[in-house]
Amino acid sequence: MSNRLRELILLRHAKSDWKDESLRDIDRPLSNKGKKNASKVGKWLQQEKIIPDLILTSPAVRAQQTLKRICMECGSETQIIDELYLADLETLKTILAQAPNVERLMIIGHNPGLERLFNFLNSATQESETHLFPTASMAHFILPDDWNQLSSGDGKLLRFIRPKEINITE
Repeated sequence: MSNRLRELILLRHAKSDWKDESLRDIDRPLSNKGKKNASKVGKWLQQEKIIPDLILTSPAVRAQQTLKRICMECGSETQIIDELYLADLETLKTILAQAPNVERLMIIGHNPGLERLFNFLNSATQESETHLFPTASMAHFILPDDWNQLSSGDGKLLRFIRPKEINITE
């Protein structure tokens, strides 16, 4: 095993629209606020030069629309992973173990799974505390190269950002 480190970006889809009650959960689109926040996160990622090599995303409409807005110009390869839709912690760990060995991977998904993965990986999280993961929030981790056997606390959190904390300079 090498000592190389890899980066993981967790991004929760932006805020969804609940107006049309006839829609199935997977078909709910982004709200206007969600569209704005996803675009804001995308601009921030470009500004900070945090461009993923590969983005794995849930098939949910709101996750797809988040992807489109955050990565309009990033040129990252993208893959829709059906299992990311409402994935739990164990499913997310399996997806990471099977992910292509790229230097910087992004996952766009849902709570409560992303929140649980965040707390599992975050070496700074104490067992008694949990970290909330609001819509369109992003966590950027450094992890060991081998994602087949990730353990609790294996991640070093570089940054956690919510859309309301982003100030974009044009």
